[in-house]
Amino acid sequence: MKSTLFKFLEDSRMMKIIIFIIYFIINFLFLVKYGSRQEKVPILFLAVIFILIHGIFYFSYHSIVNKLKLSSKTIYVLVIVTGIIYLFLSHLTKDPYALKIDRWQTVEYSLDYWLHGKYIYSTRNFMGNVPSYLPGQLLFLVGFYLIGNVGYLQVVSLVLFSFAVIKEFKTNNIRLLGILMMFFSLSFIYEAVCKSDFISSFIIVSFFIIYWNKKYKNNYFQKPLLLGIILGVLCLTRTVVIIPLILFLCKPFFMASWTKKIKFTSMYLTTITLLLLSILLPAENFDYILAYNPLGMQGQSNIFIILIFLLLSVLLSFIVKEIQHIFYLSTILVFSLMCSHIIEQLLRQTTFNYLNITYLAAALPFCIISFCFLSQKEIADNSQL
Repeated sequence: MKSTLFKFLEDSRMMKIIIFIIYFIINFLFLVKYGSRQEKVPILFLAVIFILIHGIFYFSYHSIVNKLKLSSKTIYVLVIVTGIIYLFLSHLTKDPYALKIDRWQTVEYSLDYWLHGKYIYSTRNFMGNVPSYLPGQLLFLVGFYLIGNVGYLQVVSLVLFSFAVIKEFKTNNIRLLGILMMFFSLSFIYEAVCKSDFISSFIIVSFFIIYWNKKYKNNYFQKPLLLGIILGVLCLTRTVVIIPLILFLCKPFFMASWTKKIKFTSMYLTTITLLLLSILLPAENFDYILAYNPLGMQGQSNIFIILIFLLLSVLLSFIVKEIQHIFYLSTILVFSLMCSHIIEQLLRQTTFNYLNITYLAAALPFCIISFCFLSQKEIADNSQL
């Protein structure tokens, strides 16, 4: 099994095709779903143009990007410019009620309730939906709520993702590739315009994996107390972030000393407990929590499917060795889990306009970073010829 998996992960050509198809599907579905709601340009025309652009990009980006002579200063200027553009996008929507966008309202009243000690999960927004925010995500959002625009989280997320790419890849051409793939992603643009926060959780996890691997490569549990706090917060952003975190840290956890295991576990459980108490204590009683709780509302698939993916993540964590393999597998597993949720919706005869295709974008940060790893390897292989 190990040799088969390594052969699959090391097949750069096949892996690159898989990763790019995932990137394409995530954005193409956004185009089809939301592009069909406007009447100025035929959706078929938009789809054809979209396919052509991505086809040209896939087959010619190397020859284009490699001709550019980029300095690190240029890359940092690009980060600033892209951040400013996304700052503008966070102010683009003037009437979200008319567009039937409810994410911004759900974020704002969830934070207001949380900060004022009220129970969050039984209040419906103007579209009749209830919130599913976990306290770790609320913690990341609270600063932006206090300054008046929760959409700024996407600006910071783009900058954070850019620095993750800059930190991991030393070639400026690869850095440019990663930053622009996120910048032009339709799903991420949608997040910024709608003042959503979904992808930010996975960007933060991607950044954490890259940073922690660089900082403590020889011993991920060198700072067990700090790691416990960070993991406690991250695991209470979105339930699906557990998959890449398991791939990254499960095997190192079992290899760590008992002292570090105890320190990490105690701090992790303490962080989880305190954050959960902050959202659950305001509830009227325990039955109220069972009826209205974030875990039940945030589940992207049935519990059996989730358990299969978690078990698979644990098994794979003992096999993978390289950081790029963690990103490859995170992309495939997260995307597959979200696809299973969409299949469930289709089996329930949910129409396309009401499919939660947003969930697919959970794989986006891992997908782009994986593509950068594969492009870097392709450049290295070509230079040896």
